[in-house]
Amino acid sequence: MRRATWKRQAALEAQKALSLGKSVLTGRSNSFYYPDPEEEEDEDEE
Repeated sequence: MRRATWKRQAALEAQKALSLGKSVLTGRSNSFYYPDPEEEEDEDEE
C-alpha cells in the first residue's frame, strides 16, 4: 500500500483513540466499566 494510505489510517485511529479517551475522562463513555476510587474506599471501610 501507499504511504498516504497508512498515514490516513493511522490518523483516523489516533482520532478515535483521542475521542474515546476524552469520553472516558468526562464520564460519558458507556463502553467501559471501571470502579470509582470512592467506591473502592467504601468497600475497604466495611
